[in-house]
Amino acid sequence: MLHHPNPIYDEHWQGEELAADATHRYLWIWQGFNIRLIAVPADVTRSRGYDHGWCFPRDPELVKAAVAAWDSDTQDEPHQWHKRPTTPARRAPRRAEQPHYNRPRCRHGHYIAEGCRTYNCPDGAPHLATD
Repeated sequence: MLHHPNPIYDEHWQGEELAADATHRYLWIWQGFNIRLIAVPADVTRSRGYDHGWCFPRDPELVKAAVAAWDSDTQDEPHQWHKRPTTPARRAPRRAEQPHYNRPRCRHGHYIAEGCRTYNCPDGAPHLATD
């Protein structure tokens, strides 16, 4: 994945492109109480939609750090997101190289086997104690 040291502003999406790979451009946009990282198809210049999206807290630096640490070729999704508004979940082309990272996650971003901060998670993840 090509990470942009200086994000590129996208006028159409009104957000910053942080990185790109062979299939998508990854931009963050303000979205209500969140920042949404979106995966826009790379082969369409004025796309009307995006394939994948992840909501993060309203902290641009956190989103930039998550994308900078993410390897889209081997990792399904970036870390630190708290909501995935799109389905199905993204699957990295070489995900078998990092099976521990690519374990099943609930819709709130947590590994199902480790639990979720949301009570009664519809994906069956046990609740995490947040004391």
